[in-house]
Amino acid sequence: MTYAAENITTLNQHLISVIDGTEDANAFFCAAAQVIPFTAAFCVVNRVGQPPLYLGDTYPEGAAKQAVQLYVSSTYLLNPVYNAFLAGLKPGVHCMSDLAPDNWNTPAPEALRDTDEEIGYRTPGWPTGLQELSLTVDLPGGAMGEVSFARPTMDGGFDTALADRLRPFHTLFDAAFKRLWGQNQFEVSKPHRSLENFGCDLLTPREAEVVHLILKGHSSLSISLTLNIAVTTVKTHRKNAYAKLGISTQQQLFNAFLIWQKSSVE
Repeated sequence: MTYAAENITTLNQHLISVIDGTEDANAFFCAAAQVIPFTAAFCVVNRVGQPPLYLGDTYPEGAAKQAVQLYVSSTYLLNPVYNAFLAGLKPGVHCMSDLAPDNWNTPAPEALRDTDEEIGYRTPGWPTGLQELSLTVDLPGGAMGEVSFARPTMDGGFDTALADRLRPFHTLFDAAFKRLWGQNQFEVSKPHRSLENFGCDLLTPREAEVVHLILKGHSSLSISLTLNIAVTTVKTHRKNAYAKLGISTQQQLFNAFLIWQKSSVE
């Protein structure tokens, strides 16, 4: 994909229309399409202790669009971008694979294990074989605006060159997102339980650490490196934690967590 001066003019027009209040978050998709190729995108506001606030998407009707809603209600908890936000992600343009834990090896509780995916799993209904690129901005109140773009790996996904095309326009996206955020009164959801509280009434502090890292997408090797303990010790803690939680598989662990987390918002 190549772009010319008229593409930049159109990009600017869409973002300026958000700033002046005549367009909504969907203008972000139209703007970005002027400089990078993508097949689908979604826009959310990530918040600490609450599910992402959905602002829009371009995924096709049916299973794919339902998958976006499943993501914002539950599987966001395991997403590299969301967890990087909690860890202090700086605003910018980020490839999903750069944010995933080393040795990523986590199927989400309501997700499908898929080794062809760059993060190792996909939410049911989500199109297969995609790579993702996220543009993030800081918002008042500790929130983070995110526009996530998806493109098939077979078409080349997102390399550094494509990410670099979007970066010069980050300042304008930032201004538009802040204006959109300031112009609207968005709902405050009932807080979700923190991941760090899961299992703490049953597990030792180290067992809980291991379980939480599993839920965030770390493999046994990655947990070993993160906690500076042997892989065999990681496996022992995992085995003991599973026994205390009354489960025997990683899939059951994720299901148990989401059931526990969901009970806090009903």
